[in-house]
Parts: sequence; C-alpha cells; structure tokens
Amino acid sequence: MACTAIIGLAACTGAVHAQTPAEPDARVADQADQADQRIQQLDAVVSTASRIRRGGFVAPTPTTQITAEEIAASGLTNIADVVNETPSVRPSMTPVSTVNNSSWSGGHYLDLRGLGFNRTLVLVDGKRFVPTQISGPVNINVIPQALIGNVDIVTGGASAAWGSDAVAGVVNFMFDHQLEGVRGEASYGSSDHGDYRSRRVSLAFGHRFGADRGHVLFGAEVADNSGIARLGDRDWGAQGWGTITNPAYTPDNGEPRILVVPNVVSAVNSFGGLINSGPLAGIHFDANGDPVPFRYGEIVSGNSMIGGDGAYTHVDQTLAAPQERRNVYGRVSYDITDATTLYVEGAWARSDSSPIPNLTRSDNSIRIHRDNAFLPGSIGDAMDAHGIDSFTMGRLSRDYARTVNEQESSTERVVVGLEGYFGDTWSWDGYYTYGSSESTMLAHNNRITSRYNAAIDAVFDPVTGAIVCRDAAARAAGCVPMNLFGEGAPSADAVGYVVGTAWRHWDLSQHAAAATVSGEPFETAAGPVSIAAGLEWRREEAIVTSDELSQAAEFVTGNTVPWEGAVNVREAFSEVVVPLANDRPWAKALDLNVAGRVTDYSTSGTVSTWKIGGLWDINDVWRLRATRSRDIRAPSLSELFSGSTTSIFSVLDQELGSTYSVQSLSSGNPGLEPEEADTTTIGVVVNPHPNLMLSLDYYNIDIDGAIITLEAAAIVNRCFGVQPQLCGLITRGDDGRISQVNTSPQNLQTMQLRGADLEALYRQPLGAGDLTVRALVSYVDTLELDDGEVVTRLAGSVEQPTIASVGGMPHWNGSLRASYATGPLTLGLGVRHVGGGKINHTFTEKDRNVLEASSRTYFDLNGAYDLTGNLSLFGTVRNVFDKDPPITSGGFATVRSLYDVIGRTYTVGMRFKF
Repeated sequence: MACTAIIGLAACTGAVHAQTPAEPDARVADQADQADQRIQQLDAVVSTASRIRRGGFVAPTPTTQITAEEIAASGLTNIADVVNETPSVRPSMTPVSTVNNSSWSGGHYLDLRGLGFNRTLVLVDGKRFVPTQISGPVNINVIPQALIGNVDIVTGGASAAWGSDAVAGVVNFMFDHQLEGVRGEASYGSSDHGDYRSRRVSLAFGHRFGADRGHVLFGAEVADNSGIARLGDRDWGAQGWGTITNPAYTPDNGEPRILVVPNVVSAVNSFGGLINSGPLAGIHFDANGDPVPFRYGEIVSGNSMIGGDGAYTHVDQTLAAPQERRNVYGRVSYDITDATTLYVEGAWARSDSSPIPNLTRSDNSIRIHRDNAFLPGSIGDAMDAHGIDSFTMGRLSRDYARTVNEQESSTERVVVGLEGYFGDTWSWDGYYTYGSSESTMLAHNNRITSRYNAAIDAVFDPVTGAIVCRDAAARAAGCVPMNLFGEGAPSADAVGYVVGTAWRHWDLSQHAAAATVSGEPFETAAGPVSIAAGLEWRREEAIVTSDELSQAAEFVTGNTVPWEGAVNVREAFSEVVVPLANDRPWAKALDLNVAGRVTDYSTSGTVSTWKIGGLWDINDVWRLRATRSRDIRAPSLSELFSGSTTSIFSVLDQELGSTYSVQSLSSGNPGLEPEEADTTTIGVVVNPHPNLMLSLDYYNIDIDGAIITLEAAAIVNRCFGVQPQLCGLITRGDDGRISQVNTSPQNLQTMQLRGADLEALYRQPLGAGDLTVRALVSYVDTLELDDGEVVTRLAGSVEQPTIASVGGMPHWNGSLRASYATGPLTLGLGVRHVGGGKINHTFTEKDRNVLEASSRTYFDLNGAYDLTGNLSLFGTVRNVFDKDPPITSGGFATVRSLYDVIGRTYTVGMRFKF
C-alpha cells in the first residue's frame, strides 16, 4: 500500500473518483493528463529524499509514497498500521508486540528495514518531532492524523539531508496545507471474536481569508481500541504452548533436546501453592486451602510439564493493549508580502494505554516454617511426623499482586516560521520549534518485596494468640500477615499491605531552529545547477523521576532510577544537483547529486555525513539510479545518561584463577560515539508501457560501532579473550580482585543488511471503470549482527531475542493491492504476504522439534460507495480467511511483531466533505 515516484510520475493506487464513461483511448489520455498534474504538484514541494527544490528533479534515493486515498482505502484507524504494511517496514513495536513491556505498551514505533526503531528518523512536514521515549523514537499515536495528505518513506540512508537516525531511512508525514472546506470521518470496527473494538472520529477544516493571503488549517481526532484481554481469547493462544526439556533426549538418539508443545504448565507451582521440597512434595492447596495431591502431567521435565494441576501463565496475559488517543492541530499562515509567508503551528496530543493486567513472576521457593500460623493442621502434623521444620512452596499469585500497568502520555508542539522566494529560482525557509513530551507509568498492585517477605512469615503472638508478622520491626511498621494456602486466601488487608503503586515520570523537551536556502546560481550546457544549504540547531533534554520505593528497588518489577541529561547539536548542510547531460542520444538526462553535513554534538564532538548519487534517464523507458552515503545514529539520552543500578553476579576471574561474587554497575555512558553506516543503493526503473511501471533497487547497509550492552560475565570473559578493550570496564581493588564491572552501553557491534525491493504498478481501463494493481516485494538476503565474538544471522529467520531488539527478517515479504472504480463504486482487494523462516539459524534437529515457521498470506477486502458526492460509505474486511499465526515457541506462542494475531476484523464508516 504505497505510492512511489517512478520516472517522475507519482503513480498511486488509491480509489479513483467517479468519472463520466469514455472510450478506452480517451481514458488513457485522461490518465496521462492526470499524471502531468501530479508531476506539477510534486514539483511544488521538496522531496523527502532531497533538500533540493527544483521542477522535474527526482532524487536518486528510492522513495515510497502513501497517498491519502490509499490511507482511506485501507480502513485502518491508525496511520502507523498503514505504514507497517509496507514490506520494507518491520512492525516491530506495536500495541500487540509490546504488551508485556510497560515502557512501550500501547505505542506505535516505526522500524524501517528491521534495523531497530532508533535507526528510523520520523519527520512531520520535513521537521523533527519531539521524541516521546527517552530512547529517542516518536510514538506515531501523537502525530495529528486528520490532516495527513501523504507519507513519504525514504528507504535509504538520508543523514546528509536530515541528520542523525536516518540510517535505515526517513518516514515523513506530510500535511495537506491546501485544504479548503470541511472533511470528516467516523468509523467503527471489531474483530470476529467481538473484541479489538475500534472507534475513530476525525474532523479537518481549511479556509483562506484576507483576500487569499491567509490560510487557516485545523484538525482534530479521537480514537480508541479496546484491545484483547487474554491470549487465551484466541483458539491458538488458549492451547497453552510452551517449551520443555525432552526427558527422552540423549546426545546419541534421534530425540530433540527441547520440545515445543501445547498444554505446558508449571511443575513447581500452582495457583494455591505447591509443596515442592522434602517428604511432603507433591501436595498442593485447593481453593479452600485444603491440602490435596498434586496431579503431575504426562511428561514432567525440569520446572515444566504437559498437563496436570500446575499453574499456567501466558494464557491469561493481555494479547493487545487497549489504547486511546486524542489530538488537535492548528496552523495559520499569512502572506505578509507577495514573496514572504509567516506561519504558526500548534499541536497537542494525548496517547494513553488503558490499565493492562499482567501476572507477577512465579515464586518457586517460598520458605514455609512449621510455626506458620496459617499452616493447615494436617500439614503441621505431617511435618512433625517427618521431623522437618520447613519446606519450600511454589505459587503463581493471580489472586493478588497482579500488576496493572497504566501509561499516560501527552505531547505539545509549537512551530513559528517564515518562508519565501526571491529572484527567479531562489527560496528560503526559517523556523523555530519547541516540543515537550510527558509520560507517566503507573504500576498498580505492584508487590513490595520487603513487605511481602515479612507478611508471609506469619506466627501466633505468644501473648495474645493473634496471628502476627514474625519480624518485630515490620509489626511496628504496620505489617499485616498473609495467608498463601489456597487461591484467594490472602485477605484484602494483607494484599493492601504488600502491594503499592510504583510510578515513573519523564519529561522530554526539544528546542530546534533551522534556516535553509535553495536555488539555481548558474547553468551549464546541460541545464541549471541547483543547490540547497542550511544551518540547524537543537537541544534535547530528559528528566526522569520515580517514587521513593522504586528508587530503593523495593518493588518486584520496575524500580526506575531518576536521572537527567541534555544534548546540544549544531549542524550545517549543503546539497547540489549538477546536470551532466541533457537530450543526448545516449541520455535524455544525467544528473549528479551530492550532499554533505557537519554535525557537532556536545557529548561526542564533530562528525560528518555525506551522500553522492546519480540519476541517468537513458530514454523514456529506462532510468538508472545509484547512491552511496555515510549516515549516523547518535546515542539516545537514555544510552548516555541513564541512572545507575547495581547487582551481584558470580564471575570466573581468569587472572587469579578463582570464582567469586562481584558487583556490576549498570548506567548510561556519556562517552558513546555516534554509530556510522555506509549505504549503497543501485536501482533501475522501467516504463515499458504507459500503463505499466516497474522498479528494482538493491541496497547494502554496513553499520560500524552499533551500540549494545553486554552482560557483566560476558565483559569479564571477553576481557581475557577476543575483546581486551573491555578490560577498561573492570575495576580491581587493592587485593587484586575484581570489585566492580561497568555494564554501560558500548560501541561494539557491527551490522550488515543486504537485499532488494521490487515494485510494479499497472493501470488499465476495464469495462466502464478503471483497474489499478500495485505490488511491493521486499527480499532480505543478509542481516547479521557481530558483537566481536558472536555473529547472529537474522535474515531468513523469525527470531525475536527481546521486544525492543533487532529481530529476524523473513527473506520474502510483499503486498499487492488491486482496486476497481466504476461510477460511485470502488472495490478493492489486498494481499499481504509475510514469509516464514528458521526459528533460529543455530538450531538443529537435535535442538528442537519445531525449527521453522511457515509463511502466512492474508487477504483483505474493501469497498466504498459515493452517495451524494459529499457523503460516502465504506467498509473493510481484513484477514478474510481468519488465518492463525504459525506456532514458533512458548510464551506468546508466535512472533507477534511479524504475524497477524488479531484474526478477521471488520470496519464500517462514513466520510463527508463540504
């Protein structure tokens, strides 16, 4: 679902408006006229792939454009979902894939090429948007969507044009500044299961005033989605998929070491508590708190088993985070002279993730003493008979302390600018923008570790006979004893004592200013030389705060440490387009495009980026294009300044030849350098017929100094091996022993990505209407991460190591969209293909019984009917055949960042304009 500038033509697959029937040849001529009009419209703006403003110029960097018509035809209520369906974009960070990570839950973050959200630059009208995360990205939920005219996706390095983070490319959300009148939309959607209910209402208004010298623009939107409460609300999710160690495995037989199987539960805990040590092991407590025999499953291996009375975990996990978003945008522009325009913009957005219940971690070894006041009498007698004074119990606590995460985020942004023209070919623009983002995360019912430990150690008061906490200091502080024997046993007072609300709040601010000039200073024999140059400045700052208990690491999850930090950036850039040939027998046109940027960071100093590219129009049929660029990603504020936390780990000190415990210190690293990437693109565009356009682009991206964080044990081991430079992170005391290991982020990793993109567009009059077919295909040949010791191959795999990390990319992904418009009716068919791949390239048949995930192809239908010319109805059905995702592992059972886990969905709505 996209629109790419091919041979100077913006070819789009959106719904074709009703038109008077004409002869086929006349309709072909009409299409050519419409194409010419679109060319003129494109010439009036700056392409996202370049800072040059020149009629007829097309940048050599491949660029995909999604039009307003395509956005409307999709029926999707969030523009991020539309962008994520482009094959070159990996839907890594969505409300589905991040539901079990409170920092990201409910947000939409874009990931071009699958290189990570922090290597994709997001722009709004060609300007940076204030980050909504301390790690740098922008939550697309806060971008005003009612006024979006189109979205440009630059799928190549663009740091020379736009600065840091444009390693994988740029996504630029462009507003419709020419809107006249009022337009609006209202829609409602639901899944086939009656959940994932979505509602959206948007309104946009544009009007000229002051003898057409001024223009006012306004947009507002309200949208929400109910999410999906449980993984078990889907048939495939209710099967309880998990991984267990195969007890039949030996190194010499044909059995795999790990089994991926359904109905996996815990063998060491239950919802009411399971005794798992000593002679009483195998007794658990039912809902009444009575001891009963624990039914073990058919296969018991380690801490897991298949079937039985054990607690299950992921089935009750939230599958899709509920979300709400509201935004308002306004812009006023006025021509203060015939050549100068003043504009002011303001935007406000709120994006909230509704309370999401999660399960606390399993407690596998709760120590229960003989004198526990809540201990059933029969168990006490059995302990006496066996001569034991304690046992360990496993319990999964879904009856209390089920942490409920709630996130509230708001963003404000103001832009003030001047733009204008002088001479025959020169234009200029200058602006200042301020943006701020606030985010508050509330973790309700979060267990407080010290209170919990005191509350579960309950005894009888020897004087009063009342049940009290054993620890006198805890009693004095209000400790309420807790009964753990049986699901539902903890009293409301005890629960109120052991849980609390952890909170963390961050404030991010961005000040930015820029001035740009563009024009044609002189001509050569082949045509005018075009240049663009400018200066930019910005300051970004983060302030992170949290509650006192979190700062003392008292909660079972969360425990944010306060910190603050800021970065100042100064930049100068220039770009030039030099025509080398024009209207020659061997070249209709040949252009050289060169760009450079110098950036100075207050933390790491000066770095340069550049691009050189060429565009060769051999004739009206063939075009060749190529670029080579140096791009960067600067470290984020969190990577630079995160607060310090400590932990204890065991280390083998090869220098002393002994093993002992040491402290690790995790924090930001102000000494980080920007990552550097070298990007090559080579492409061909073919227009063999007026109705058919094809393009094929090869790309290669090599990243050096990518930022990663190693575990403390890995740092010590590598210090004595392949990476002696890591020894600088190790501190030794006066006795020669290691006293501390610094696990801060380091510029250690290299990354390589190589592949190709294919695009085809066909448009043809058919019967009384017009048929448009568009296909996008992405092939990933190589995606490798090398941290100096371990090389991870991710191309052709579906591996997802962690939620926010770079994940596997199937070799093949693609989309096809066909639409047919006749009179007031438009019908559309969409096909989305997500390739399969290895679960992990290192696994063999001796490792797992499931080694690969099969591909999935999803079919979508959409239609629209124009009732009056100002009022239309539309509807969509997505995943028509209700395809389930492939089963790849335990936990959430599949790769949520690749495959559709929602199932069939329906959307209906209306659009109006006047």
